[in-house]
Amino acid sequence: METFHQGKAMKHSIPALLAFCLIYFSPPAFSIVVDGVDVPELLPADGSRPALFLNGAAKRKFLLFVDVYVGSLYVESTSENPHQLLSNDGYRRMEFQMLRNVRGRKIADAFYEGMQLNVTPEEALSMESAIEQMVDMFDQRLSKGDVAVVEYIPGRGTHVVLAGNDRGLIPSKALFDAILSIWIGEYPVSQEFKAGILGIETASAEAQTAAQKRREQDDF
Repeated sequence: METFHQGKAMKHSIPALLAFCLIYFSPPAFSIVVDGVDVPELLPADGSRPALFLNGAAKRKFLLFVDVYVGSLYVESTSENPHQLLSNDGYRRMEFQMLRNVRGRKIADAFYEGMQLNVTPEEALSMESAIEQMVDMFDQRLSKGDVAVVEYIPGRGTHVVLAGNDRGLIPSKALFDAILSIWIGEYPVSQEFKAGILGIETASAEAQTAAQKRREQDDF
């Protein structure tokens, strides 16, 4: 009888031991901090979305001194090669955590201007309808702390979510690639920002930023 009760007690203790191990020995969820904003290094798989890894993150400034947002890029397989990231057919996600109150339309206008620098006139013309849809989707005010998401869903297109509001899906991969090129294309918002998104904080990027600041000071 004693052996029976001991076996029964052990049987019930095994699940408890497993639970203990899962709680205390599971790998922690890591994040990096950009200007006081926690940026997770992993977005766990969610429904039809695979697990995504942080490729890089950086703070976006306007006119060098106005903080706008912390941008982060999540991909299935990280890379420091911008061409590889732009041509990737996998799931990719751009997140914007707002550092100030901004009209969504202002961000969309900045997207449009940035895309014009990184795509050919023919490519821009072919995306005209998709760009108009994107601009309409951003007709919403974003407050400090809100998160905006622009992601590419393989085989479906560019998906936009603003502060938790699902704004819809645009059936275009080219549009997402063009928006991402604003960050990591040939003519990004800044070389320093591009280096952060690529995960390569290089001295050359910092030197280029410093040189840009000196040029702007010389203009005054």
